[in-house]
Amino acid sequence: MAMLISNQNSKTIDSARFLPGSCSLRWVLCLLLFFPISLPGQMPPVAPGEYVNPELDPVLRSIDGLTIHDRLGHRLPFERAVRLESGERVALGKLFETNRPVILNPVYFSCPMLCNLVVEGLIDSVAACGLKIGEDFDVITISIDPRDSAADARNRENLLVEALQEAAILSGSDVSGAREGWSFLTGKQSDLKAIADSVGFDYRWNDYNKEYAHGSGIFILSPDGILTQTIKGISYEPQTLRLALVEASDGKIGSWLDGIVLTCFVYDPSKAQYGPAALKMMRLGGILAMVGLAGFLYLLWRRGPRVVDPVISAKPPGEQLPS
Repeated sequence: MAMLISNQNSKTIDSARFLPGSCSLRWVLCLLLFFPISLPGQMPPVAPGEYVNPELDPVLRSIDGLTIHDRLGHRLPFERAVRLESGERVALGKLFETNRPVILNPVYFSCPMLCNLVVEGLIDSVAACGLKIGEDFDVITISIDPRDSAADARNRENLLVEALQEAAILSGSDVSGAREGWSFLTGKQSDLKAIADSVGFDYRWNDYNKEYAHGSGIFILSPDGILTQTIKGISYEPQTLRLALVEASDGKIGSWLDGIVLTCFVYDPSKAQYGPAALKMMRLGGILAMVGLAGFLYLLWRRGPRVVDPVISAKPPGEQLPS
């Protein structure tokens, strides 16, 4: 067998010697091996431990300066026109006629990665927060890409509502109102940009990879369209989302326990969750102390004045002193 392979190899080599241009081909391969040619658009090689110059990297340039700005207290431009998944064009304010707090979720439907991660995190949190979509709050997913159509929005609606229903099975939550409480919007560039700017959501088109560069996060809005909370990142702790919605509704949804928690806790953007607030804790301690003192005084008042025992006479009646 070894002799056979050797003979075949030698025949192959001998035949290669007589192929036209075979010698030139070998020289070309050697030159390519030792002197690689840089292709157009190819980034210069980076040695281990070195950093790519962001001024030379088109992807890094596309995200330079992009962030989510602080727009708390700003109101959405209700007059801006948007297109529903049904194709109907309405004013943005029409979606707030339910008088419920809203989660605004800016994405674009052809996004290859980041938008999908944001939506997955939103679905997991909505399914586990304990509040009912379509009854306690609504969700608005709006595309920042004017190329997205109403048909694209309907396709995304079917996929995401189905994913929410599957997540709700695991958490045991009720998402029966998802179709009514979750809107998928598209629109014109000028309207979409104005809505995104009102909540501080930055994005930019990148010609290099034909994608939008943008941040990640969701925005909590009051029933009158005021931005009350911005939760950055791609995952959202369910209790944090619940408290943010209760706070946005001004206590109209949620339980009495949520109200107590919001009395003592405040949202910490650095941790993307609610934490104890020193000033609120001091105020609560003072209130509890006053309530305790008032209760103690009330109990004393109910008992009335103290009954004094009759004075026992030192000389009982009828008793005579010895003579």
